[in-house]
Amino acid sequence: MIKFQEKPNLFNAKLTAIWAVSESGLGGLLHAIKIPFSGLFLGSFAVIIITYLAYVNTNKFSAIIKATLLVILIKATVSPHSPPMAYIAVLFQGVVGASFYGAFGVNKLTAISFGSIALFESAFQKIFTLTIIFGTGLWESIKQFFTGIQSKLQMDWISDLPWLFLSIYGLLYFIVGIIAGNLSAKLPKIVFENAKSLGKIDVRIPNETISLKKNKKKRLWLIGGLLIFSILVFVFSGAFNNALYIVLRTLGAIIFFLFVFNPLFKFLMQKWVEKKKNSNNKSLKTIIELMPSIRNNVGIAHQLSSSEKNLWKRGKSFTTNWLSLSLYYEDESHE
Repeated sequence: MIKFQEKPNLFNAKLTAIWAVSESGLGGLLHAIKIPFSGLFLGSFAVIIITYLAYVNTNKFSAIIKATLLVILIKATVSPHSPPMAYIAVLFQGVVGASFYGAFGVNKLTAISFGSIALFESAFQKIFTLTIIFGTGLWESIKQFFTGIQSKLQMDWISDLPWLFLSIYGLLYFIVGIIAGNLSAKLPKIVFENAKSLGKIDVRIPNETISLKKNKKKRLWLIGGLLIFSILVFVFSGAFNNALYIVLRTLGAIIFFLFVFNPLFKFLMQKWVEKKKNSNNKSLKTIIELMPSIRNNVGIAHQLSSSEKNLWKRGKSFTTNWLSLSLYYEDESHE
């Protein structure tokens, strides 16, 4: 049995632990409980937690930067095989959030501005990563493919479709960032009121945690599919040199990342983690101890929000309930 606490202890540690859980496996949990668009949800959730940290702290910049570094430390400890860009994304979100809220405080405008920038960077980062791996050859092959369709169908607008898709993709993340920022500015009050209402019902911790399976093959299928597509486009158009170039370019980039950049990055991260663990040992221990119960709360939050048919309402209900349980409830058996 867990019960409501109006003035809970370790509020910052709990917020940091929630953020750490979201960065170290929430995507798999969301997939397990069948919540779609997990990438957008995770980006939005980081915005929500950073805004929450700013809302409850007087020294907003310091609190957010400290939480950011702790989340990176935990991510490096719990998920050591995470790609470098994942750490960069967390660092970017934390620094931008700390800068916005540290300078201008928490209000609707700063929350929306931060949310839109954070989510737009997330979309751009994916496109940037593909460009690093494939080079400009990927975009040239896509352009050539659609130009060929345009000449056969004699429709001038078809060759603009790839850039239209990319624009819509970026715009989608930007708009979701605005929505996440707008929600995050008023969420602390919503969470508190929701937590009080949950105190009137019997909320129990599930006996089993949700099984967590990460789909690591997804990225390999994406890279392989894009590579085959680019090769076929160049081969059928007679540009064999371009096909050979993109194969060699992609293989070279993959070999560089697998055997040079990633090992070097992990080595430097391990050195940094070892150095920072000693100075943050107490905070790290507290947060890591909080994480199992916070993971369990995902299942309870899912049960409480599963009756919502509307995707937006279900996502909002899940987020509100998860934060309510994780921030304002304690297990009576541990007292």
